[in-house]
Amino acid sequence: MLNQNTKSFRPSEALLWQEEADLWQAFKQGDRKAFGSMLDMYYPLLLNYGVRFQNDREFVKDCLHDLILDLWNHREKLDDVRLVRVYLLKSLRRKLLRESKRLKWFREANEVTEDYAFEVQFAIESYMISNEVKHEDLMKLQVNLEKLTKRQREAIYLRFHQEMEYEDIAGIMSIHQHSAVNLVYEALKLLRRNWFLAAATIPMLFLNANLPGGPLG
Repeated sequence: MLNQNTKSFRPSEALLWQEEADLWQAFKQGDRKAFGSMLDMYYPLLLNYGVRFQNDREFVKDCLHDLILDLWNHREKLDDVRLVRVYLLKSLRRKLLRESKRLKWFREANEVTEDYAFEVQFAIESYMISNEVKHEDLMKLQVNLEKLTKRQREAIYLRFHQEMEYEDIAGIMSIHQHSAVNLVYEALKLLRRNWFLAAATIPMLFLNANLPGGPLG
């Protein structure tokens, strides 16, 4: 297992990140073509994340539209960012929460609780489908996914579907990095304890999770 502080980057990733950085700089300088290219690259990702977070698709599209306008109108004041994808996901998440709260779509007005919706399918399910696992076992998986908290499901989605580092998950969710590690660790532990399919399935996810030996206090 890799050391937590060691990140192995493929050349294609390095090129993508450099392309991101170049587009971001050009966009900040008022290049509409660069801004359009950046939106083409990330709009599908943002919409997919948004509708998992808030199941009203039109509401998500409205928030995305507002976010795009905000980015363009305030482009000169924006900081340089390490990863554009992470910055955009975090910005959309904040806007969705803020607008939902403003419209009183949450039961709690003063704080973000586990009441927000976040539906997720992730690597276990994809693994099972690709290996023709029986429908009954997929149903068992769904039952156990529903036992996870919404924040655990969000962390799992970002970790396995978006293959993000814990540092980036923490940034998007506005939590400490050790809290992001704990969310994934506890989610996988619960799934392993409550669902015993083929022995290789859950251990496969633990291997991919690259957890640093357990939860952090």
